[in-house]
Amino acid sequence: MSAQRLRGGMEDLPTYIGRVSIWLATLACVLALNGCATYSNSFAIIKQQLAEQHYDEALKSIEDQSGDKRDRALYLLNKGMVQRMKRDFVASNESLEAAKQEMERLYAESVSEHALSFMVNDATVSYAGDDYEQVLVHLYMALNYLELGQPNEARVEALQIDLKLREIAEKIPDSKFTEDALSRQLTGMIYDELGEWSDAMIAYRKAYEAYKKNRAHFSIDVPTMLQFDLLRLARQQGLADELARYQQEFSVASTKETTASSEAEGELVFILNNGLAPIKREKVIGMWTPPPAAAVDASKRAKNTDTTPTTPPVLINLALPYYESRPSRVACARISVSGKQADTQIMEDIDTIARASLSARMPAITARAVARAIAKGVMQESVDKSAQRRDDAATKMIGSLLVRVVTIATERADTRSWLTLPANVQLARLSLPPGSYDVTVELLGKDQNLIATRVYPQVTIRQARKTYLSQHSMPY
Repeated sequence: MSAQRLRGGMEDLPTYIGRVSIWLATLACVLALNGCATYSNSFAIIKQQLAEQHYDEALKSIEDQSGDKRDRALYLLNKGMVQRMKRDFVASNESLEAAKQEMERLYAESVSEHALSFMVNDATVSYAGDDYEQVLVHLYMALNYLELGQPNEARVEALQIDLKLREIAEKIPDSKFTEDALSRQLTGMIYDELGEWSDAMIAYRKAYEAYKKNRAHFSIDVPTMLQFDLLRLARQQGLADELARYQQEFSVASTKETTASSEAEGELVFILNNGLAPIKREKVIGMWTPPPAAAVDASKRAKNTDTTPTTPPVLINLALPYYESRPSRVACARISVSGKQADTQIMEDIDTIARASLSARMPAITARAVARAIAKGVMQESVDKSAQRRDDAATKMIGSLLVRVVTIATERADTRSWLTLPANVQLARLSLPPGSYDVTVELLGKDQNLIATRVYPQVTIRQARKTYLSQHSMPY
C-alpha cells in the first residue's frame, strides 16, 4: 500500500468512526427505550386473560412480572384482586395484607430513592400506593371477610379505614380523597349486622356527608339504600328531628311498616365490581427552556462586560402520566331471587376518583419533570463543553450522543397503578326470608340489553344476617 493511500485512509478514519458511533448510539437508544417500557404497557396480556376468566394464567403472568422490588406492593395488590376474582378469599386477604404492610413500610419517604427519582424519573421510587388505593385495600379485605361470613374481622378493617382516612386528611390536605363514601356505608352495614346501632348510625351519617361533599367531584348522589338505612336507624333510635329532616330531603315515605318484616328476614347484598380502573399512559411534551448559560450571558451584558449573543434556548422533553379509561359494555346488573328483583346502583366511581387524584398531584409531578429536564440539560451542556476541549472528533461525538441517549431513554412517566381495581363498584340489596336460594345475576348494557347471565346456586340467607355475594365484570 502506498504512503499516499495510507494517508488518505487515515484521514477518512474519523469520519468512519463517527458514522459507526452514530449507528451504535442509535442502537443503544432503541435498546434503552425498549428496556424502559412503561409499567402499564405490560398489562395488556393480563387484561385479556381476565376478560376470558383465565385467572390462573393471569396469576402466572403477574408472577412473571414480579421481579422488580420497587413494584412489590403492586404485584401483591394485583395478585390479591385476581385471587378474589377466583373466589379464593382467604388467599386474597393474605396477599392484600402483605401489600398493606409493604405500603405502610414505604409510606415513610426514602430520601435516597427520591433523590434518584429527581435525576432519573419518578418510576425509580418504590410504589407505596395512591391515597385512594391505600383505603381500598382495606375495603376489599373487609369484603373478603364478609363473603367468608366473618363480620368481626371485617369490623377490624373498617376501623383501619377510619384511621387511614384521618391520616390522609392530616398528611395530604390537598387530597380529594379524605373521605370514602362506600367504605363508610360498608362500615355502617357491618356495625348494623353486629347490633352496634349507634356506631352504625355514625358511619351512615359519614357516608351521607361524603356523598354530598363529593357529589361535585364524583357525580354520585346519596344512594337510595343509604337513604333507607338512615331512615330506619333514625326511627329505631328515636331521632325524631333527624328522621323528619331525612324524610323531607329524600322524599321517602315512613319505613315503619317495613321494619317488623325486615327483622324477621335476612338480606342479600350483591356487589358488582364493574370493568377495570383507568390505566395510566405516558405523553411526551416538548418545551423550550433557557439554559443556565443564558442567565450568565444576561448578567454579563447588563455589566457591559460581554456583547456576545445569548445562548439559544434548549428543547427539553417532559414525560407526564395521564389516565385512559377502559370502557365496559356493562352498565349495571339485575339480581333475581324467587320472583324478587333489584338493580345495582353505582356506589363508588373509581375511574373518576383516580383521575381526580392524579389531577391534584399533576402540578408537583410536572414541577419535578421540569426540574429534572433542566438538570439533564445542564449535564448535557457540561459534556458538550468537555468534548469541545478534546482533539478526538470520534470521542466528542460518542460522548455527546450517548449522554443524549441516556437523557431521552430515562425520561419516562410513572404509569404505575392498581390495574385490577374495577372502574366502579355497584350494590344491590334484597330482603329475603331465611332459606337457600338460587341467585340469578343478569349483566345489562346501557340500553338494558342482556349481556350475560350467571346463576349462583343455593345461596344461604339467615335471619337478621347479611349474606354477601360479589361478581367481577371485565371489559372486552
